[in-house]
Amino acid sequence: MDVNNEISELLYRDSVAFLENHQSVIKTIVMKFVGSGLFKYNETEDVIQHINESLLTGVLEKMQVQYNPAYNLQSYFSKIICNLCLQYAKKEFKRNIHRKSVDLSYVQIATDETITDGIALGEMYEHLNTLLSLYGERRHRIELLLKISLGIDISKEDVLRCYPNCSAKTLKNILIYFEHPNEHGPSSRTAIYEKLIPFVNELEGANNMADTLRKFVDRNLDEFAEILSIPPINAALTRETMIIFLEKYYSEFPKPNKKVIL
Repeated sequence: MDVNNEISELLYRDSVAFLENHQSVIKTIVMKFVGSGLFKYNETEDVIQHINESLLTGVLEKMQVQYNPAYNLQSYFSKIICNLCLQYAKKEFKRNIHRKSVDLSYVQIATDETITDGIALGEMYEHLNTLLSLYGERRHRIELLLKISLGIDISKEDVLRCYPNCSAKTLKNILIYFEHPNEHGPSSRTAIYEKLIPFVNELEGANNMADTLRKFVDRNLDEFAEILSIPPINAALTRETMIIFLEKYYSEFPKPNKKVIL
């Protein structure tokens, strides 16, 4: 019996023992979020407790029903822990909403190293980059759809990271529309989704409506905005200002030797 099968067998036979054996995995993931600034160090035990309580009060049972043995259980479990971390962060954010107004349309690059007021955009870029990395392989799809929906230039590499089996013909057609979208003039997000959905359905073997893409993008915009508004970042982003922030992130990050502030 290989390692994955042994772990799977333990999950179904004794879920409590499975959880006890995976405490180090939980702590490692939580500490990654602490390192990204999503949680303070002194919140570590509270986050771990929230995760364990969630697992014991229904999540492990759902895992037993939904887990596909064809996939690696450790990776599947890690994604669940990441989602529970984000769930906890959003719950705490709603308890501690900061009424700080941020207008990203007036961002300026500071040349005076003594300036300390405001939120350092460079630091926010780092937080967003760390957050995106925690989505693992899902990051590629999230970023591709975000870029296209916001009218940000994409590359062949963006498409192939998300869809490595994309045919040369489909890749060429995607790039015609979305590689340099500004060359085609302004388009509404609704029009963009209508153009994009046939390609996504083809590549994913699905039959979704364009509105499915809109909901996916909006959900991620809202989630990123909430997380970046949690202490210590306190950006108080909305969906609209998150869009502006992402446009700057993809055009400016990383920019060495420059300090960008609000």
